[in-house]
Amino acid sequence: MPIERQSRKPSSTLNRFLDKHLPHRADITATWLTELRAAPWTPLSVSHGADDIGCALEMRIGLDVATRPAPWPLLSYLPIEECAALLGAVGFEHTRVGRLPPSGTSDPMLMHWSRNHEHQPGSQDMRQALATCLGLVELQKFAHKRGDTIAVDVRRSWFIAIVEQGRLSSNTEMLGALLHAWTGYLEHGQRVLRALGERAIIAPELAGGFGIADLVVGSTLIEIKMSAGVEKNIDQWLRQLLGYLLLDRHNALGIDTVAVYAAGQGLLLTRPVAEVLKSASVAPTPQLTTLREEFAVELRRELDAFEARRQRKRYSLS
Repeated sequence: MPIERQSRKPSSTLNRFLDKHLPHRADITATWLTELRAAPWTPLSVSHGADDIGCALEMRIGLDVATRPAPWPLLSYLPIEECAALLGAVGFEHTRVGRLPPSGTSDPMLMHWSRNHEHQPGSQDMRQALATCLGLVELQKFAHKRGDTIAVDVRRSWFIAIVEQGRLSSNTEMLGALLHAWTGYLEHGQRVLRALGERAIIAPELAGGFGIADLVVGSTLIEIKMSAGVEKNIDQWLRQLLGYLLLDRHNALGIDTVAVYAAGQGLLLTRPVAEVLKSASVAPTPQLTTLREEFAVELRRELDAFEARRQRKRYSLS
């Protein structure tokens, strides 16, 4: 059971481990709830699709903070024209690499893209980029399941086939709510996220994909959440963040802060890892390296089973 799902199930290995080693999380979530009550932005309510809107916003924010288009495994499902249009709309431009001559290709995946810092998107560009991100939500689960095991032309055919069945981007209510959340990000969230540092890692995979986080900016691990039921979900969000933190056994991401970007409220809720360990644990404060090693032992059987399924699927043995 991947970490995101484990954070929702009380009897999971993750939650049992957190309840044993970091049981006093209520002070952290109480502080975050107080901050949320004074949030600068009010979300639009939607009849359905809040999770899909959140996923689309996650993609769009990733494209905003990254220095290169990401994640390519998902973007590669877009047909050539749609992919190029999206990258141009969000402020990337095709640039030559060194002294290599122009290749003549029109395929965005074979081009070198960099951030155009002078780009000023118009309202139509903004809306179209958000609509494309909504369309990609329909491919996200499929792309994660199949990974890089299918050719790019086949991926693009899947995108066309799936969106023809009923594209999320044609849902005016969802697109309106997404546009509202994006406006809140531009007015309140963008400056805060960019101030965290220049490094941006989009959808980092941990423990071979057992956990896939949303975003790392600087040394801050960020989950992007779009939910009206904040009071009910905020502890689960913290547990999910801590799960990713524990999975980073070799400290490859160098995380020193965990955060939730409450997309509907335009607010970044943060807490340094050192403070989390101190306030949530039973004295004495545990070392993160020790917790990671112990968690790896607790999770060993599940990690082995996950890796076995992944390998069999990759090589078509089952």
